[in-house]
Amino acid sequence: MSAEQNKELVTKTWRAFISGDLDTALANMSDEISWVIPGSLQGISGLKRGKDAIREFGSGVKRAFPAGLNSDIAKVHSAGDNTVIVELTNHGKAANGKDYRNEYCFIFELENGKIRRVREYVDLLTVKETVMA
Repeated sequence: MSAEQNKELVTKTWRAFISGDLDTALANMSDEISWVIPGSLQGISGLKRGKDAIREFGSGVKRAFPAGLNSDIAKVHSAGDNTVIVELTNHGKAANGKDYRNEYCFIFELENGKIRRVREYVDLLTVKETVMA
């Protein structure tokens, strides 16, 4: 796939994931998908491996934000033949009633036309103080 096709796949997959359409998002992911969030925030940080783990993670996002999250994508970068970097802001109302707004950077690696690895960089203190408080 071309760099533009990779960017389109990642953007489409992200929009599906964040809207709660996990079936569509997971269809664009490898069976061996891994998603890592560095840090030490229990229940959020760590490695999620496989589609079942990603589905569980996505369901947790939906529980944390019952009305959904809005994603404002600032930039989508192509890095080489199989890497897409996305800078975005997520915002919405957490289940506890608090307003949430946080900046993210994602690195998506693709293999054979599917997303194989995701690395998510986010301010975990904002997550803890807003969503988990």
